[in-house]
Amino acid sequence: MNGIPDQRRRVIIGAASLIALAGLLYGGWAWWHSRSHVSTDDAYVEGAVAVVSSKVMGNIAELLVQDNQHVKAGDLLLRVDSRDFRAKRDQAAAAVAVAEAAAVSLRAELPMTRGVTAAQGDEARGALEGARAGESASLAAVEEAKAKVESMRAAAAAAAADAAGAKATAVQAAREMDRQKKLVQGGLVALRDYEQAEAAEASARAAMESTDRRKVQAERAVQQTEAELSSKVLGIQQAKQRVAELKGSLARAESQRHQVPMKEADIIRAEAALAQARADLAFAELQLQYTEVRAPVEGIVSRRTVELGQVAQMGQPLLAIVPLHEVWVLANFKETQLARIRPGMRAEISVDTFPDRVFRGTVDSLSAGTGARFSLLPPENATGNWVKVVQRLPVKIRLDAGQFGNPHTLRAGMSAVVTVKLR
Repeated sequence: MNGIPDQRRRVIIGAASLIALAGLLYGGWAWWHSRSHVSTDDAYVEGAVAVVSSKVMGNIAELLVQDNQHVKAGDLLLRVDSRDFRAKRDQAAAAVAVAEAAAVSLRAELPMTRGVTAAQGDEARGALEGARAGESASLAAVEEAKAKVESMRAAAAAAAADAAGAKATAVQAAREMDRQKKLVQGGLVALRDYEQAEAAEASARAAMESTDRRKVQAERAVQQTEAELSSKVLGIQQAKQRVAELKGSLARAESQRHQVPMKEADIIRAEAALAQARADLAFAELQLQYTEVRAPVEGIVSRRTVELGQVAQMGQPLLAIVPLHEVWVLANFKETQLARIRPGMRAEISVDTFPDRVFRGTVDSLSAGTGARFSLLPPENATGNWVKVVQRLPVKIRLDAGQFGNPHTLRAGMSAVVTVKLR
C-alpha cells in the first residue's frame, strides 16, 4: 500500500520537472526570440491607388467599366462627348491651311519683289546715264551752234560790207554814166566813152544786186543758226529736266528695295502665325484625345462615382484603379523597437485574411517621421498638460515576388502581423 503513494509522488515530481524544464526552455526561447525578433500587429497591407479624372469637361457619352473590374493599362474606361472638340479640331485645321497658304504666297512673292526692285533700279540707272549723256551732247551741240552763229554773223557782216561797196560802186558808175551822157550830148566826148560808162554802170548795178542777195542769204543763215542755237539751248533745259526726273525715278526705285525686308518680315510673321495655328491644332487634337479616358495602370476599378450622362469637370475624380500586381506592407513599430531595425532585414507577415499562410519580405525603408507627426492635427506637446505616449514609426516591408498570383491575393487595407528578424 505504501508503494502506490511513492510511485504517484515520483510521477508528480517527474511531471513537475518536465513542466519546469519546458518552462525554462520556453523562457529561454522567448528571451532569445525577443532579442532577435521584433513584432507588431499594427500593420496593414498597402498599395498604390491611381485616381482617374477627366482632362476635359463634357457629358459622359459612354461608360465601359464597372466597379471591381480588372483592366489593363491603356484600356478605354469611358468617353466624353467629343462633338465640340471635333469641331474645334476642324477649325484649327482650317486655320492651319489658311496660315500655310499665306506663308506660301509670301514666300513666292519675295523673289519676285527682289527681281522687280532690282530691275527697276537697273532700268532707272541706265535711263539716268542715257539722260546725262544726252545732256552732255546737248551742251556740245550748243557750243557748236554758237560757233556756227558767230561764223554766220561774220559772213553776214562781210556780205553787208560787200553790198555796201557794190552799192557805192554802182552809185559812182551811175553818176559817171550821167556825166558821160551830158558830155556826149554836148559833143565833148566820144560816144564810145559814154557806152563804156553805161556798161560800167550796168556791171556795177549787177554786182550790187548780187551782193545784196548774198547779204540777205547771210542774214537768213544767221537767223537760222540763231534759231538752231535757241533750239539746242532748249534741248539742254529739256535734258536737264529729264535728268532730274530720272534721278527721282532712281530714288523711287531705290526706295522700293525696302519692300524686300518688309516682305521678309511679313514672311516671319506668317511663319509665326503658322506655328501658332499648328500649336492650336495640336492642342485641339490633344483635347480630342482626352475625350477618351484610358486606364493609366493595370489594376482593379474601385470607387467609381461617374455615371452615364453625367457632366464631368476637369480634374474631377471619376474612379480609382488599384494595381494589385505590386503591394507592400506598412508596419507601425513602436519607437522603442526601432533601434536595430535596418533596411534589408528579413520579415515574416501573417495576414488575418489568410491565417494559414506566411508571407515573407524585406524591410525596404523607414519613414522620415512618426504617424502622429504627419497626421492632420499633429500633437502640440508644448501646450496644456503633457502625457508621454510611445510613438509609432511606419516601416515599409517589400514582399518577395513569386509567392502570390497576379493579381495579388492581398488587398490594400488588410490587417497583418509583421515580425522582423534582427539577426
